[in-house]
Amino acid sequence: MTHRRVGLDMKIVDTFLFSEPHEKEILLIKLHLESSHVIEWVIVESEYTFQGEFKGLFARQIIDSDPRFAPFRARIHIISGNLKNPPINYTRADIDTQGMNSERRQRSLAREYIINKYSDDTWVLLSDSDEMIDFTETANCELLSTKINASKNGMVFVPRRRFWYDFDNLWNAVRSTPLVTVAQIRAAEGDMAMGFLRSDHIGYGEEWARTILFEYSFCYQYHEVMRKFSTTPHGGMTQNEIAQSIRCNHMPISKLRNMRLDLHESLWMETVALTSQNSPQYVRENLEILKTNVVDKNYRQNRRTDYPHLYTWQHKLVFTAKQTAKNLKKRVEQLLT
Repeated sequence: MTHRRVGLDMKIVDTFLFSEPHEKEILLIKLHLESSHVIEWVIVESEYTFQGEFKGLFARQIIDSDPRFAPFRARIHIISGNLKNPPINYTRADIDTQGMNSERRQRSLAREYIINKYSDDTWVLLSDSDEMIDFTETANCELLSTKINASKNGMVFVPRRRFWYDFDNLWNAVRSTPLVTVAQIRAAEGDMAMGFLRSDHIGYGEEWARTILFEYSFCYQYHEVMRKFSTTPHGGMTQNEIAQSIRCNHMPISKLRNMRLDLHESLWMETVALTSQNSPQYVRENLEILKTNVVDKNYRQNRRTDYPHLYTWQHKLVFTAKQTAKNLKKRVEQLLT
């Protein structure tokens, strides 16, 4: 299928999930950054969390009651559902599958609205409320336009720079957010179709010449971080595990999933200085207002106190040897295929 060529005047639809009031400020940032090139934001929310708890609906009241949302209201469409997900079975075999299926079903509530309203060559971002494209920079718009026009299958995987717990706390683990045509959404059938379009592709793609999409996950106050973890698709983490993650500034290590902490860069987060290369101007200019200050300021020392075995020369040597062997094996496999 031939897709309509787009330029700097491109317009896309952004559809994403909304959970609870603590996402309000994140949502406002998203709308500010995307306003110039998003024709409509399609928000999907459910009365129930992904773990089966009744919570109610909040998006409409939040958007209608705060004057800061006034410039964006005409382009916001809210789809509300009452998907009563079954209580999560907290076992390694079931927990993530059950939670993700709940998310996929909720996300897919937007399918009929989108395919009935928009033409097949319209591009749709399958995002979350904490994921946003910075359209305030012309260079970002030019790069995305180039990627869209080069797509042969109506799919573009936009790499995202990830900040967790605070707006200047960088997590280097790479993920992507799918940008797809309505034709792709129409072709994907089933009550979890749009959900799979996203979840099957968030690990695709590679770094671009510049970052245009940013993720601000769990950038809330401490009690809100705890609440968010209790409602996400990936449940089963204890409050102690989350607190330890914040104390030492690493990803939560779930005993239920048999996870172990090591020296892999993808497991650790670092507070960084924000620049034009790693953050939107809007965030930099409002950083002092936005900052959560949740992460323990002494996280580097806490790491050495809590995980002394990781910093011994013996462990570093063994870890480096294993990683070298793993990378060599991967390279050989690539040469043989």
